[in-house]
Amino acid sequence: MLRDAVSQEEFVGVHLVIAGGYDELVSENHEYLTELQSRATQLGISSQVSFLCNVTAAEKRWLLVTSACLLYTPDSEHFGIVPVEAMHARCPVIAVNTGGPCETIVDGVTGFLQPATAADFAAAMRKFVGDGGIELRHELGDAGNQRVQQCFSFDSFTVKLDHIVHAVCASNVQS
Repeated sequence: MLRDAVSQEEFVGVHLVIAGGYDELVSENHEYLTELQSRATQLGISSQVSFLCNVTAAEKRWLLVTSACLLYTPDSEHFGIVPVEAMHARCPVIAVNTGGPCETIVDGVTGFLQPATAADFAAAMRKFVGDGGIELRHELGDAGNQRVQQCFSFDSFTVKLDHIVHAVCASNVQS
């Protein structure tokens, strides 16, 4: 759908990296990877898709720092650390508008929360293609990093925990 939403010249510069853990002993992993590879071939985009299994921490960091955005597709996912890791690395996130991402991502500020449809994801991805995409990536990336520092960092956790402990102690003294 993204290919149809941008010019051919713009689409040539698009590359999708699918990265994550992969256990060869789990048959579902092999089946799913094979299905995704076949789908990329059927769509005629296999030269623009890379599948990276079992990336190292350094490779993950490099991917987050150099990518235009991160696509987070789980529907009704719990909190999920992946969007927070991306925002920490100043990488905007496009995620499904359910579950944990609704808590971590601020729509239009640190990324985009979308319905779980290809058309909606393609519309959000389109914003990162072309010249305006670089500026948007920096703007949302910086905002995402700030959000992580303010809401999800160790320092933030320490302050919140300290307030809770003081409140509990104060209520026990009054009792």
